Amino acid sequence: MSNPMLALDVLNIAQALTVARQIDSLTSNFLRAVATHLGTALRHALCYQRNADGDRLLPLSSTDLPLGELPEIALDELDNPLIYTMLDKQPCLVEHVDRLIDVGDGFEALRQRVANGAWLAVPLLDDDRRHAVAVIVLIGLHASLQAWRDDPAWQMLTTIQQQLFARLTSQQSVVENARYERAAHRDRSAAGHRAAAARLLAAEWVGDSSETQHIRAEILLIADSALAVLVTGETGVGKDHAAWLIHQTSARSGKAFVPVNCAAIPKELIEAELFGSTRGAYTGATQARDGLVAAADGGTLFLDEIGDMPFVLQGTLLRLLNEKKYRPLGATQERASDFRLICATHQPLPQLVRAGRFREDLYFRIRQLSLHLPPLRKRPEDIAPLVNHVVIQHNRERQAHVAGIDADALTLLQAHAFPGNVRELRSLVLVASERVKNGQPIDAATLQKLLTPTVHGPDVVSQALHGQAIDPAFAELLNADNLPEACENFERLMIGARLRGCHGSRTRAAQSLGIPKRTLARKCQKWNLAMESS
Repeated sequence: MSNPMLALDVLNIAQALTVARQIDSLTSNFLRAVATHLGTALRHALCYQRNADGDRLLPLSSTDLPLGELPEIALDELDNPLIYTMLDKQPCLVEHVDRLIDVGDGFEALRQRVANGAWLAVPLLDDDRRHAVAVIVLIGLHASLQAWRDDPAWQMLTTIQQQLFARLTSQQSVVENARYERAAHRDRSAAGHRAAAARLLAAEWVGDSSETQHIRAEILLIADSALAVLVTGETGVGKDHAAWLIHQTSARSGKAFVPVNCAAIPKELIEAELFGSTRGAYTGATQARDGLVAAADGGTLFLDEIGDMPFVLQGTLLRLLNEKKYRPLGATQERASDFRLICATHQPLPQLVRAGRFREDLYFRIRQLSLHLPPLRKRPEDIAPLVNHVVIQHNRERQAHVAGIDADALTLLQAHAFPGNVRELRSLVLVASERVKNGQPIDAATLQKLLTPTVHGPDVVSQALHGQAIDPAFAELLNADNLPEACENFERLMIGARLRGCHGSRTRAAQSLGIPKRTLARKCQKWNLAMESS
């Protein structure tokens, strides 16, 4: 275990840091001080720095390992503790690194080179604190690293180290540093940005199917445009995540991404939420406030469930899109906002247009570009990589050690219809991960208890097309002469069946259907369906 820091020790270390004139000597002085303080509780102390192109980490300093024997690490290893802490810009302490799976080649090479132990990664930021340019890695006893991280004296010294590192980085005038600055503040039209965008998509839009590869390619193309985008697909396929990725891979990624759920905001408040209001504009408006349109200036405004936007507000939105100007409630002067619009819906907007519930001119304005996301049942090849991705996230966030999923459990998932799509899969895997023992994989028995009976609409239609006997309730729906009424009746039957399968729990029913609990509660109240309050 480490000894308490004395005031004299702190002063000596701080002095040794301030006299350093090169980045490598600065980090070496800091690592040696840490090693002296932690003693035998520390097994290795390393520092990695981002390379000039900004796509890899290179070894910079080490207390005991030759730099030439340390591997380079690619920045696309997003589950690597070193990369994760640089992106998050916060320290990351991992107790059992040996239990991390499928992290990346660089991580595996480094793990094989060092002794066993917990890893503490501490990011070093640049002068404006917007980007991590290096990372310190301490490997040793978990309790000692935790105590070191929480020690106020070492927090102060780490801050000094950060400031000096940022100053030396900004003062360097060598060609390599200039190249790094261009990479850290990327020109959005450069090849480096596109490569980074491709790496982000590969890590964040998970899957191996041809459909998923097509989606990644489409997002890259859409990101380069300034036109409005309409993202369509069933509930739970990831429309909001796709919208965020379009923003993150675009030239606006440094600005705000502002999501608005048009279905979740009460109709009487949505205009104030979007455009803001002056003081006294309506009852309860005790002070002026900026709206979400103002917050999206320079960035991206994402209108989720655009099909639920009140008809009277659609004309105002159309004018905003055409002129990029709006007027807060109660204001007399217009304001401007330069944003890119992305919309999403699971509803068939052309049908809403024909029914007079959605403006045709607005429909064509928001779908200048379109991206359709297929349901999970049409891309079963993506289930295995999605499960592994969720398990890795669970292990990292909960400091757990679930060992993936076994073959029988995976087969069970691949046979499931997933009416709630990726959202339902993620929920199932997270709950299953909580229920298995550390070091064990998710098994079929655990999943079987979580899976509930589902209504397979396509199977019913197939039976009808082939003249097979089907449930009388579905036969009545298929023979109905009023489509909107039949759709509502089908929805009521499906929700009722799901509630029974979930023993009345609206939380599990909503998750399996891929809809918010508030939406489910409203529908249950409308149809007087029984449910629990969980």
